[in-house]
Amino acid sequence: MILLFTPHNIASKNIAERLIESHGFEKKGNFWEKEGTLLIETNAKTILEVPTDFDTDCIVVLSTHKSKNHEKVLTAHIPGNWGEAGAGGQPRTLNIAYASKLKIFLQEIKKEGEKIGWKTSLEADHHGPTCNVPIIFVEIGTSENEWNDRAAVSAIASAIANAIKRDEKFETFFGVGGGHYAKDFTQMILETELAVGHIAPKYVLDEMDGEMFLQGIERTVEKVSKIIILKKEASSSHKRKLIELAEKHGIRYELV
Repeated sequence: MILLFTPHNIASKNIAERLIESHGFEKKGNFWEKEGTLLIETNAKTILEVPTDFDTDCIVVLSTHKSKNHEKVLTAHIPGNWGEAGAGGQPRTLNIAYASKLKIFLQEIKKEGEKIGWKTSLEADHHGPTCNVPIIFVEIGTSENEWNDRAAVSAIASAIANAIKRDEKFETFFGVGGGHYAKDFTQMILETELAVGHIAPKYVLDEMDGEMFLQGIERTVEKVSKIIILKKEASSSHKRKLIELAEKHGIRYELV
């Protein structure tokens, strides 16, 4: 696993510094290392421009999360674009999701976040970069106050340090429906033995076609066992379309 950061992103820099100061990452030439996990400074101008041409089982990007509501929240998600690429990456291109790793990070973030009273949330797939290996963003939200919050930085650094020690595998599904903040899927991941790979929110479903549906199934490290559709968080026409796609491609589906 490789952890990437840039000093040009406040939370990214702060998390990396805490990993070095408190969690045993030691300087090895132009990177830091702990038990086979590398921490690499990229010097990218923005967090969306980090280089991704690494040979690794998973890239984890240390990042800010931005929102107008200044909520104290720790987030994790798979980057990728269901449609246009307004924030980097390739249009209509999903990355390779590592659902079990995403679940592990979310579990550890939840555990550490609870200690300081912060929320934990998955987000639907969004923004770049696009790369050829599995990639996860781990973020502190949502404004400069939160990005510099020492307790939040310590919490997410501890969560990362704990998560990289774990290597469990979980049954994986493709999640569809709901909003950008994947409240229902966050709860599902934290309360069951399931893991989610890609998450397609309801606002991308008008343009969902067979190609993007298959990317949601196929671009995942684990074999996706089923698609879970939030029946109250998708329109009747969207549900019909998704069920038709699932039946066409022989994918099991559940309405929850």
